Amino acid sequence: MANKPDYYKTLGVSKTATADEIKKAYRKAARENHPDAGGDEERFKDINEAYEVLSDDKKRQLYDQYGTADQNQVPFNWGGFGGGGGTTVNFSDFGSWQDILDQVLRGEGVMGNGFNFDFGGTPQPRKGKDTTADLQLTFDEAFNGTTKRVTLRIPGRDDSITLDVKVPAGANDGDRQRFRGQGVPGTNGGAAGDLIITMRVAPNGRFSRKGADVLTTAQVSMADAALGTSIVVPAPDGTKVRVKVPAGTQPGTVLSVKGKGAPRVKGSGNGNLMITLDIPVPTNLNDVQRKALEDFRNA
Repeated sequence: MANKPDYYKTLGVSKTATADEIKKAYRKAARENHPDAGGDEERFKDINEAYEVLSDDKKRQLYDQYGTADQNQVPFNWGGFGGGGGTTVNFSDFGSWQDILDQVLRGEGVMGNGFNFDFGGTPQPRKGKDTTADLQLTFDEAFNGTTKRVTLRIPGRDDSITLDVKVPAGANDGDRQRFRGQGVPGTNGGAAGDLIITMRVAPNGRFSRKGADVLTTAQVSMADAALGTSIVVPAPDGTKVRVKVPAGTQPGTVLSVKGKGAPRVKGSGNGNLMITLDIPVPTNLNDVQRKALEDFRNA
């Protein structure tokens, strides 16, 4: 039962939580992690799996006792042999769990302590594991959207697979796409797992991203910051925008240009262009500049 998920931890409840507490925790976690609201699809899947088990009394009892709610993985007949629950068996007489599993997979049933448990000799179908891959993108490819053809070697497959990955305009670093049935093949006729591709957006020297907002910096002289001015700043869509710098602007001030950010993958419209102002202090003053600053200081 190694590496089994902790459903209580997934929902953030204690092992003594009531049904109402579990339902309340599930609704909160599902709302916060729903993919349509920008949540993590794998996390959302885990939350639903945890609730499916803990909201069902029988499945929860199985999980609490054996660490799994799958009766196919529970040692023999849960609740006793023959449905009566009155037979006591010393499981050490059967050998190790690996021995038992090997016997089952060979279709031999399990022998021990005078009992013969026949599992029918037919291995159960098992779904293949999900597998992951990264897709490298430039800033412009993620901003504008693109289609990338990728060829991948999936464990367990004889041949490579080729996919066209449609990158939506405004894709963020860390965004993921799931390709159903393109992961590791299943066994005994089971379905293949999924392929999960994660977007990796390369850094850009001028722009960075925070969701749909695009961040950049612009320099303004100390005099212009004090007196006020307007500046022209490149936007990520290739255009230029003129923004007003109010008199008395301080270093680190952020100016926002609405709608000049990246397209929103979920929703409509674009984010904003966020311009952080850098106001450097001059280091090489000529005599006239020095005199003007001294007069200003002494005024």
